[in-house]
Amino acid sequence: MTGPLATAFIERKRQARHYLSVVITAERMASLSAASKSRGRRLLTLRAGTFLLLYNIVEATTRNSIEAIHDKITTEQTPFDKLSQVLRQETIRRYKRNADDSTDHDWQDFPASFVAVALNEEIKLSGNVDARLIRSLGNAYGFSCHTNAANTWKGSDLVTIKDIRNDLAHGLKTYEDVGKEYPAKELLAITRRSLAFMREITANIDEFLDNKHYLR
Repeated sequence: MTGPLATAFIERKRQARHYLSVVITAERMASLSAASKSRGRRLLTLRAGTFLLLYNIVEATTRNSIEAIHDKITTEQTPFDKLSQVLRQETIRRYKRNADDSTDHDWQDFPASFVAVALNEEIKLSGNVDARLIRSLGNAYGFSCHTNAANTWKGSDLVTIKDIRNDLAHGLKTYEDVGKEYPAKELLAITRRSLAFMREITANIDEFLDNKHYLR
């Protein structure tokens, strides 16, 4: 049975497939006739836009997954001493960064209130999500990042997606530059591998939550 995170991801995957179909259609039309300069630029822009869409999917999926872990723990009012060892370490790290000594609970008042304060900190991911960061989150929270390497390439495409997205956002590359480098066939391969990686990660986190691996 598909868990809630994986189910939510299916809709994002559908949006990516729809966008790629638009790119592929535009490329096919351009190859069938002598494309005007404006149509050629539109095609290049559409190609480059794939990286913005994919990065937004990766970051939103990662943020929602971590928030789901936080929500599960705080909703169940899980006390600190019931958390797994890695999550206790992550909770302490987050608590120290977020605590206000004048108002927050002291170390004698550990239970769910302590955990809630620690996990209330904003999740800062903007522009930085790739497979390495996701694996570091897996180590910090305790969920598996194992995926089928043949289908996902272990998420190696995510760093390309992140870097190109950031280059476009900061004006280091133009949409036309990127569009010239990545024809639809290559974009389709990158999309399939990166989305397969994220789908398996969300399934891993659903399993992590369903089986309460966040507990000792």
